[in-house]
Parts: sequence; C-alpha cells; structure tokens
Amino acid sequence: MEKDVTLKRPYFLVLVVILMLAFSSVASFAEEVNTLVSITADYWMPGIDANIKSSELGAIGTDIDIIDDLGFDDSENIPSIKASIDLPFLPELVVSYFKIDGSASKTITKNITYKGYSYTAAGNVTSKYDITHYEAFLQFNLLNQDFGKLGFLVGAKYFEVDTELKETATGTTNTESVDGPVPIIGIAAGIKLPAKFRFEAMARGLSLEIGDIDAALYDIEAALHYDFNRFIRASVGYRYFLIDGEDTSTNDSVDIKFAGPFLGITGSF
Repeated sequence: MEKDVTLKRPYFLVLVVILMLAFSSVASFAEEVNTLVSITADYWMPGIDANIKSSELGAIGTDIDIIDDLGFDDSENIPSIKASIDLPFLPELVVSYFKIDGSASKTITKNITYKGYSYTAAGNVTSKYDITHYEAFLQFNLLNQDFGKLGFLVGAKYFEVDTELKETATGTTNTESVDGPVPIIGIAAGIKLPAKFRFEAMARGLSLEIGDIDAALYDIEAALHYDFNRFIRASVGYRYFLIDGEDTSTNDSVDIKFAGPFLGITGSF
C-alpha cells in the first residue's frame, strides 16, 4: 500500500506543476491583451434628421420631416451605457443600451396625412416619439494584443419605437408602436498610440431587400481614448446611426439619422 502512494506522488506533483504553469500562462496572456470586464458611460450629442410616412385606410401618408413639419429639435443629448466581457480564448461579449425621446408642438404649415387621418394646415399639432435601443453582439478577435485589436462581430439590435400625433383642436390622437430584433454583422479595429492614447473604430449593421421591404441599418463610431491607467479610460468620439426602411406594399417608410460627437468614461476590472 505504501508503495502505491510513493509511486503516485511524483505524478501528482507533475500535475500540480502543469496546472500552475497553465494558470500562469493564462494570467500572463490576459495581462498582455488587457483582458478586462469594462463598463462604459457615454454622453452622445447627435444632430437629428428624420422623415416618417404612415399610410392607412387607403389614404397614402405624407412624407413628414419631423424637424421642419412638426417642430422637433434638430439635436439631442443622449446618455448610453455599454458593458463588455473580454476573456481569453472566448469571443468578446458586448451589450449596450440607449433611449431617445422627444416632444414638440407646432402650428403646421401644410396638410399632413398620418395613419389615414388628415391634419389641416394652420392647426396646432402636438407630437412625440420614443425610441429604445438594445444591442448585444459577440466580437471574434482575429488579433487581440496590447498594441492593437482586429475582429468581426455578429449579433442583434432590438428596437421599441412609439410615435404619437395629436390634433389640439379636436383631441384626435394617432399612435403607432413597432418593436422587434434586427440582426447585425460588423468589424472592429483598434491601435495603440503614443502617450497612453488609443484609437478604435467599429462599424456594424445590415442592408437587405425582401419582397416589398427595403431596409438598412448602420451604426458606425470612432473614438480616441486616453488610458489614465489600466482601470480608467476617457474617450471622445463620433457616432453615426441610421435607420432607413420602406414598405412599398403599404406606402410606409422611415428614414432616421442621428450623427454627432460623444464623450465617454470607462471603468475596467
């Protein structure tokens, strides 16, 4: 019995050494590629350009410019949040969220048809919109080193969109709600610069045509980061976000663009 224990002990020691070396190499690799869990808070300041058209009851909708025709502001301030998990040997997981909403009141200067109802020129119309955006994707890094990163991504966005137009004189209100997922693919790249700076860019989206539906979604951003240390990073960048869709069978369409600079702060651990 003692002989068996003596024989097994060297194998146990070898196993311990192998495990220690494996753990050490993984830790070293993680440090080399700056493997982190990160949470980012951005403050996005885009300009807005949006047109919508909604037909119903046989009445073709008016192509409505929400800035010129309805009186919405042509810019917004949008907080957003993003979290990422970047572990060795696994694709990086990124999730994000933001919400955009606005309201306006204007005495319209032309006749507007929306969802089969006609709003007459010189009447006052109050309106609002609410867009909630969720995103999740996996980033498969072909290169993931301290000096740079290159990868492709696969995932989806999920939207909840609500709109409302109300005629002040009559109280007539028309609303529309749309929600659902949109698949995305994309590419991301980054490079380390001198003096703790880093540049990163990402483009994702999808363009497709199915039957009577022609749709495109593009979300593109580029940022210059400054790493105070391994745990805190500040960013300044620019983001371009476009939703463009048309259904020729129903005469409905949407063309919304948000584009502008953002500031961000990232905490990592």
